[in-house]
Amino acid sequence: MKKLTIIGLIALLLGVNAEAQLRMGLRGGINTAYFTATEVETEDYRFSTLNDATVGFHGGVILQVNFFDLFIQPELLLSSLTSDVRVTELNQNTAGVIKEQSYTKLDFPVLVGGRFGPARVGIGPVGTIMLSTRSELNEFGFKEQFNTATFGYQIGAGIDIFDLLALDLKYEGNLSKLGSGVTIANQEREFDSRARQFIVSLGIFF
Repeated sequence: MKKLTIIGLIALLLGVNAEAQLRMGLRGGINTAYFTATEVETEDYRFSTLNDATVGFHGGVILQVNFFDLFIQPELLLSSLTSDVRVTELNQNTAGVIKEQSYTKLDFPVLVGGRFGPARVGIGPVGTIMLSTRSELNEFGFKEQFNTATFGYQIGAGIDIFDLLALDLKYEGNLSKLGSGVTIANQEREFDSRARQFIVSLGIFF
């Protein structure tokens, strides 16, 4: 019985090695971000994050492991995002001015799912590390307290073309907020900033 078990395990491992396919390549694309944030008000100004879509870019490496009708696809991507904030002076009857904030971050998404011929559908976690930020709101003494690391999820569908290209469309939501607070004119205020994205990527395998 033991011998049969060992032989069965060896046969299974050989079958896994024969069926599994590992590919590595480069990936790039665009991401359309939508921000939701708490409105912040001081004695003189009101800061409101616009919900309009803003476009960013990403690039990095992709690893795809195909096994029978399943796949695992981890990626390491350098991404950029922007958000627009309307600044309204409270004692003026004006529409306010639009100021831009930009973010550079490192994303670690991992999709797991099923294959249907050349098509793929998957879901998985994404970890994000904030690398740098730039804001036109500094002139108002506005400083957001960003979290160093955040977590979210991705849902996506893709298609592999000639075993050379991987085209993916993904939606990214968040499980944690980007910032824990904001400082305006040396005063700390509560602030909840979250982003969701639609991501279009093209990967080229080596």
